Amino acid sequence: MSTNNEDSTNAFFLHADRIVRDAQFIEDSIPNVEIFSVERALRQLHAIHLVLLNLDDDWLDSTEIDGLIQKVIDISQPLQAFLDSPPPPRNIGTSTIPSTGRGRPRYNVDLDEALRLHDLGNSWESISEAMGVTRKTMYLHLGRAELSTARKHFTIITDDELDERVSTISLDHPFAGSAIIMGHLEANGVHLPSERVQESVRRVDALGVLVR
Repeated sequence: MSTNNEDSTNAFFLHADRIVRDAQFIEDSIPNVEIFSVERALRQLHAIHLVLLNLDDDWLDSTEIDGLIQKVIDISQPLQAFLDSPPPPRNIGTSTIPSTGRGRPRYNVDLDEALRLHDLGNSWESISEAMGVTRKTMYLHLGRAELSTARKHFTIITDDELDERVSTISLDHPFAGSAIIMGHLEANGVHLPSERVQESVRRVDALGVLVR
């Protein structure tokens, strides 16, 4: 094999390894991933699969290549399954508790999820609708649990500081969408509305296009 071919093969494996690791990260983040991130990862994995099928490398035998192909398939399958799965029911956040008397069964509202959605910037009206209950019912359950309807205070951070944090996360996980990036920010104590994180992702991605 010529030096040029060897260099090309090495470059391919380095690039493929990065793609596979990022795809694995996206898979591990299911269901908190964005559809376009899954679609992009699957396109990249499909391209790697095609190259491996046609790879002619004196340093790799067929068993090693088959093993690499199987690894790509193993990562692709759960991503494809997630992409093919239908959206959850609108009232996935609620169930009912049987009544002990003559009254109607009471809703069992997932208050932790409701508060999380509210902290992300969603209104109580939209959260209640998504969970299949009225806003009055949502307030009633929050009141019974002695939970405040006030929104968690957002972190004070400049756009430049935010872009720097988002850029660092994107460098480590280039296929991560804004939902995954927001999760990383929350884990590091940075609480922001989803719209602001999405705007930062667009700015950072636009800069990346210019320098690539």
